Amino acid sequence: MATNPKKNKEKKPSIFQWLIVIVVPLIVALLFAVVILYFMGVDVGKYTKETLNKVPFIDEHVTTDQEELHANQMAEKDQQIDSLQEEIDALQYDVQSKDGTISELEEEISDLSSQIVELEEAQESDTESSDSYEELAASFTAMKSKTAAPIMETMETSIAVPLLRQLDSEVRGEILGEMDPEIAAEYSDLLVNE
Repeated sequence: MATNPKKNKEKKPSIFQWLIVIVVPLIVALLFAVVILYFMGVDVGKYTKETLNKVPFIDEHVTTDQEELHANQMAEKDQQIDSLQEEIDALQYDVQSKDGTISELEEEISDLSSQIVELEEAQESDTESSDSYEELAASFTAMKSKTAAPIMETMETSIAVPLLRQLDSEVRGEILGEMDPEIAAEYSDLLVNE
C-alpha cells in the first residue's frame, strides 16, 4: 500500500499559532503578576512608568510622577505669574491716573497761588488808597464847605464818591449843599446805591 505523501508530511505550525501559544499565556501571566503585586501594595504603575521612561523613543511619550508633578507646579507658577502681571498692569493704570490727578491739582494750586498774590496786592493797594482817602477826608473836613464843594465837583466820580463816604455825615451834607444840585444828586445816588 502506498503511503500518502501528504499524510507523512507533518504540518509545521504557522507564525500566528506560535504567537498565540507564546503571547497569550505571557499576557495572562503578566496580568496575574500585576494583580498579585497590586494586592501586595506595590505601585506597579510607578515602576512601569520609570522603566518605560528609560526605553528610547518610548520615553518621549511616557511621563513619570515627578515629571507630572513638575509640570503641574510649572503650570501653577505660570498662573501665578499671569495673575501678578494683571495686578501689576492694574496698579500701573492706577499710578498713571493718580499722576494725572496730581498734575491737575498742581495746576489748580498754581492758579490759586497766583490769585492769592493778586488779592494780596489788591488788598495792599486798597489799604494804601484807604489811607489816602482818610488823609484827604481830614483835609476836606478842615475846609469850609463853600471851598470844598467846587473842588469836589471837578473831581472824577470814582474819587469823589469814596471820599464823600469817608467824611462825617454832617460835613458831607454841608459840602453836598454847596454843590451844583445835579452833581450833588448824582453823588448822593451813588452813595446810596453802592
